Amino acid sequence: MKKLLCLVLSLGLLLSLCGCGEKEPQETGDVSGNGWPVQTSRNPDTSIAPTSSPPADQTAAPEDTPADGPETSEVDPAPGGSGDLTLLYHQQRQVSHSYTDAGFYHLTREEIRLPDGRSARQLLYVDFATQQEIYLCSDASCTHNTPDCTAVYPTDTFALNTALFAWQDSLYILSKEQDQDGTAVMGVLGDSGSTPVEAVPTYLYRANLDGTGRERICALDGGLTVEDLAVGDSKGIYLVTKRVSTQQSGGSAYQTSSERTLCFVSTETGQVQEMLSLDLGDGIDWDIVGCTGRKLVLYGIDFGRTVSQGELHQDGTTNLYQQSADVFATLDVDSGAFQELYRVEAPLSRSYAVDGRCLYYSVTGGGVITRVDLQTGAQSTLCTISQDAIWGMVGDRLYTRDDRDRTLYFIDTATGAVSHCGLREKSMGSTLRFLAETPDSVLAVYDSDVSARGDGSYTIYGYRYGLIRKEDLYAGRDAFQPIRMTGSGL
Repeated sequence: MKKLLCLVLSLGLLLSLCGCGEKEPQETGDVSGNGWPVQTSRNPDTSIAPTSSPPADQTAAPEDTPADGPETSEVDPAPGGSGDLTLLYHQQRQVSHSYTDAGFYHLTREEIRLPDGRSARQLLYVDFATQQEIYLCSDASCTHNTPDCTAVYPTDTFALNTALFAWQDSLYILSKEQDQDGTAVMGVLGDSGSTPVEAVPTYLYRANLDGTGRERICALDGGLTVEDLAVGDSKGIYLVTKRVSTQQSGGSAYQTSSERTLCFVSTETGQVQEMLSLDLGDGIDWDIVGCTGRKLVLYGIDFGRTVSQGELHQDGTTNLYQQSADVFATLDVDSGAFQELYRVEAPLSRSYAVDGRCLYYSVTGGGVITRVDLQTGAQSTLCTISQDAIWGMVGDRLYTRDDRDRTLYFIDTATGAVSHCGLREKSMGSTLRFLAETPDSVLAVYDSDVSARGDGSYTIYGYRYGLIRKEDLYAGRDAFQPIRMTGSGL
């Protein structure tokens, strides 16, 4: 379902940043992983290269100004990528490879004021070996509040929606505004018609894993919006660009897109190359939800015809979805070959996850999780379980949640064996939220600094991170190793 915005967009943004506690209890601020089931995708077969733990003993000022920035190529160069694909970042599906086997990177939501009056966020790093969170800066005398600090990211250069992902021994920073395609604003006065949305340029930066050597490697502008996702291979990064317009009709305004294109950014040269159109002419709005080999895994809803944004957002859409089908397919990035893999008629409510081998799918309330081979399309029952809403994956295990007590069930994707984990976030009793993983451990939000309100909700001042071995997590053993926090974890 496309997301519905409030009448006042600025209020919607404010609420997304500082929402109130809820009686579930639910958390204020970023509550990804503790709200609705995560429709997620991961590729455990393509791991991030092991690295030494940063920061190193050298420092360098960030370089935010590139040489002559490359623009999208208008020629038809030879295919640029190679090696297996990995989904590195997908904001809506809560996928972010912002970690290596050595540590976890994240930008604070809290902003600081720089001496020149600009605001900035700071880059923090959780070192798994020392179990400590630090500013990603190796200068012991630095106060981390000046533009030349490697941990400082000015907000006039790095937008609020900036994404991080560690890939091929480097840290990539994708600075962009949030993609508003599919949003709606009701009660808009004015004539019907379509108006192009002026896109803010998107920039891709690269830095060393210790934060030094930050440089801009490409710019994507020209009126194009870049979607909130990134895919990587051994030679570069794949992004999706499109043209977004505001369509006014019947007192409402809808953001719609066209010319969706898969682009390849060479991480060696910075050249941007158009690869494939994602407007496949079938009336389905396809979303990239995973990867297998050199193929993208796509998900879409087939209504049997092209459906307007107005139809999707109007009241009484149940009948529309009762005539629809969930569809999964693969798209080869080299040949453009498209293959439908799996179709479910009128599920109405579903959850799923993808790894490098299989799709795992559940119709909510059906009590069955189905496994679909991404190469052959072969289907089998992974397991039967009443807690069938898939929330995500840790290692080679799916996990679902028990809505009665917010505990988790882990499902071995090879055998279908189920284990119960009774662990929850300690202060509020909410579901554990996972941030990063190594081959044998997981970094999780396992506790919070909170105060209770009289109505049963909470005010959150910060989160507490902890490492836990996967074997302990799967078995529900409370063996978290606390991280010494520098920031609030928000």
